[in-house]
Amino acid sequence: MNPAIRNSFNQVIVFTLLLLAALMLARVSSLAFFGSWQDLAQSSQFIDELLIKGLRFDLKLLSSMLLLLVWIPFVFSGWLIPQNLFATYLKIVFSLSLVLVVFIIFVDIGHLYYFQKPIDVLIFGLLEDDTEAIFSTILDNYKILLFFAAFLLTAVISLRFYLRQSTQLKVNAPVMSSFFGKFLLWCLSCVVLVVLARGSLDTFPLQRKQAAVSDNTFINSMVMNSVFNLYYAYRDKSVNNQAIFKQNILQFNQLPSLQVLMQKAGYSEAQALIRTTPENQQLAAVRPHVIFVLMEGWSSDIARAHSAGNNVLGEFAGHAAQDHFFTRFLANQYATNPSIETLLLNSPVTPLSQSIANKTRFRLSSTLPYKQNNYATQFLSGGYSSWRNHNNFWLLQGFDQYIGRSQIESHFKVDASDNPWGVYDQYVFDYLKKSLLEAEAGGKSLFSFVLTTNNHPPIRLPKSYRRPALDLTQYGLPPGQEDKLALLSGFHYQTDQLGRFLSWLKSSALKDKVIVVASGDHPQRTFIDNSANKDKYIRYAVPAYFYVPQSLGSLDGIDPLTPGSHTDLFPTLYELSLSQTSYYNFGQPFQQKKLESAYGLTASGEFLFADGIADSRNDRFYPWLDQQQLTLSSETSALSAHKKSLIEQEYYRDLLKKYLLVEDYQQQRKQVK
Repeated sequence: MNPAIRNSFNQVIVFTLLLLAALMLARVSSLAFFGSWQDLAQSSQFIDELLIKGLRFDLKLLSSMLLLLVWIPFVFSGWLIPQNLFATYLKIVFSLSLVLVVFIIFVDIGHLYYFQKPIDVLIFGLLEDDTEAIFSTILDNYKILLFFAAFLLTAVISLRFYLRQSTQLKVNAPVMSSFFGKFLLWCLSCVVLVVLARGSLDTFPLQRKQAAVSDNTFINSMVMNSVFNLYYAYRDKSVNNQAIFKQNILQFNQLPSLQVLMQKAGYSEAQALIRTTPENQQLAAVRPHVIFVLMEGWSSDIARAHSAGNNVLGEFAGHAAQDHFFTRFLANQYATNPSIETLLLNSPVTPLSQSIANKTRFRLSSTLPYKQNNYATQFLSGGYSSWRNHNNFWLLQGFDQYIGRSQIESHFKVDASDNPWGVYDQYVFDYLKKSLLEAEAGGKSLFSFVLTTNNHPPIRLPKSYRRPALDLTQYGLPPGQEDKLALLSGFHYQTDQLGRFLSWLKSSALKDKVIVVASGDHPQRTFIDNSANKDKYIRYAVPAYFYVPQSLGSLDGIDPLTPGSHTDLFPTLYELSLSQTSYYNFGQPFQQKKLESAYGLTASGEFLFADGIADSRNDRFYPWLDQQQLTLSSETSALSAHKKSLIEQEYYRDLLKKYLLVEDYQQQRKQVK
């Protein structure tokens, strides 16, 4: 046999075996290292199905690569170039492909370590974040550097193995001397590759929606390989950034009219889409200042373990006890910018500030009810104002000004902090005090949305900061881990600064004229592993805190364990602070919640009820296991009809929000044209 042909055939064989082995090894390793052994043991009957379906996705990827890299190039140009040159081409493209796939595998494992789930659209958020801050985070985290070193080592070993075995393997390609034989062989190989690339002989090809083998979401997330995780993440990002704004939402979702969509979303004459707050003469006269503080990585499970020996709340502890502190509460999203857009725009589509709709004014803006009441509106962030195009985008959504890191540092004449994510939080709250006093002196009511940043790894705090007593054993962690203690320090620092601001406010002349709400953008993701089914709650759990002067209204009598989520915060604020003002009826004010029927939700499909968590992705209900109501039982049940109807209603509410966002974009595009 021609040596060049044998070489090419051997390269295909070795590349095939090596790629399949790498993908399966990554899958099994991720299951072993990141999965809950209890969950895996209870779902052991599904592991075989997981591996089989996972292999189908791996073969789908391999066949697609062989079609693109080998079959098509050979058919169209292989007969024009010398066979030894084609063998060299294969060696180059297979080597590059192998290194690229290994790199994606390690990125996927890193994503799983950081976010407790495989690659999704959040990966692009990391790429679009502040480059200097990301680089600083990588350098500060030795585990990320170890990941990179492990990737380089694995890539070198894989590449050497491929190059050595592709020349030493003693496998002969089938010999076909006649033209008809060669034609038949290539037709047969094409059919096999196309079938494997399709992944199925059924009506529909193998797709993401078929990547489910059990009611365990983590096990299901292991079905697809790293490359397909990245591919579908890119598709989701493309839909959010561009494709969705070109859709007819009603037609795309097979809905005959907007009225039908509204009905399915639960709106009627009795439950209107636009709600109006009651007339309140006192609110109209006082016009209270309203402060919304979004705290970086503010986790309920960390906050609830506060004690004298684990002083994570600092000065805020007294205010949490005096006022309204809800810890059975969920962030709708799992990252900062998506949470901001959900809160301030009611948007299930994210990111908007970096999409083709970034010059659109959206009617769903949560700031508009305050603008309509002649409030001064301010977005105050410890980070740079250019982050995620914020300084341009949010000024279109009802904010008069966007104050960022540079302006805060310039005002206080302080040197830039060594925290790559933002100015020290103490200066953010000092600027907030200044803004309140100036608004009051000018006879203007202020709405300020405040974003803290210092609890984002790497944790870098002021030199004057002194760590209080912190106890890792309260979280099931061994003592002495400096990286975990640093995360608790960041949590304590920002929470203590919030407490100091509240202490100042309550001792000032403004104490009866300011309403404050605070919540977390998402939990601290790298503090503890929360990938197990029993941790579905703490994976998204953040606190919600309200300070409301007694003269302005009250949240008294509401059970502190009442479930809720981010979508409920602005409706609660509107009812507390505005008289006869209309707003979009998404979420539910805490004043109107009842413990037995209240719920909160996440964008990924978890629904929090008083008795546990419903997962809409597998239609299972997980009741509470412990008295503290932090972990869930592994004994699941089917969803009740009532819970199913609420989940379906929220699905259509998301579609309605998308419809309104897309309509705003399309209408304003027409006006520009």
